[in-house]
Amino acid sequence: MRVNVHTDYALRVLVYMAVRPDERVPTATIAAAYDISVHHLHKVVRALAELDLLTLHRGAGGGVELSADPADVSIGAVVRALDDDTALVECFQPGSVACVIAPACALKGALKQAQEAFYAELDTLSLAQVVRGARGGRLRSLTSGP
Repeated sequence: MRVNVHTDYALRVLVYMAVRPDERVPTATIAAAYDISVHHLHKVVRALAELDLLTLHRGAGGGVELSADPADVSIGAVVRALDDDTALVECFQPGSVACVIAPACALKGALKQAQEAFYAELDTLSLAQVVRGARGGRLRSLTSGP
């Protein structure tokens, strides 16, 4: 299983903000902390705002704020919402008929179960759990820059 880059960056933004719950942070600051393109991160931040996970503020003093309680943010739900292509193989896509062995293949069922187990595991994890305790302090220091 693999999440796409957009989703990876979204998870990083959520972690960054979760260890700074009462702060408004410019997107450029987050991009610099992770050495990610500001342009690309703007797209990620907008997607998180559309999911009501971040609040965006424009202008001087602008930036982003976490708008959801980290305990209420399911990592599985975030990954599902942002991964645009969750089909592991072509035969998972509705209407797919390109694979000639699909009618007799046992892999589809096994791969589907593996995918469901992947999401089930992520569903057990909240953003609060990711940043809980001393780990949150360490994450904050790792993303604070020089």
